[in-house]
Amino acid sequence: MNQSFSSLGNSQAEICLYLPTPPILENGWQGYDDAVRQNGNHWRKILIILSKIACPTDDWRSHRDNALLETEAINFRNSLNTAAKVHLIAGKASWERLGMIASEQSPADTGFTPLDDSGMLWRKDNLILTPYPDYRQFPNHQIDCLRAALYP
Repeated sequence: MNQSFSSLGNSQAEICLYLPTPPILENGWQGYDDAVRQNGNHWRKILIILSKIACPTDDWRSHRDNALLETEAINFRNSLNTAAKVHLIAGKASWERLGMIASEQSPADTGFTPLDDSGMLWRKDNLILTPYPDYRQFPNHQIDCLRAALYP
């Protein structure tokens, strides 16, 4: 039986990533390899990008394989996780769904300031608007910029 989830990971996580659609997991979260086996390349990219962002060191591969979703969470609900200290709201659909911006607005219109010149990384307090976690939309230079903001 396939299961769908409203969130994955640590409910008390300091970092929470917000996405519109959960993966399908037959037996709940069983780790990176199992999630990729069941959901393919799309979720491989998402989980690698989250690992690169959330790991406080450069050893994101070890984090991905051994600690992913122990210290962070992925939320698919229409509300913020109140326990999280940093909210990574991924993609314009999530920006709008969670009420960060309206469809006709830019993040600057609602008080967000840019973290870089891409137009896809914005911050207001502990809310960070990011691109959808896909390599084309969220390349390594943007990941590095976000990491610099999270781990100064």
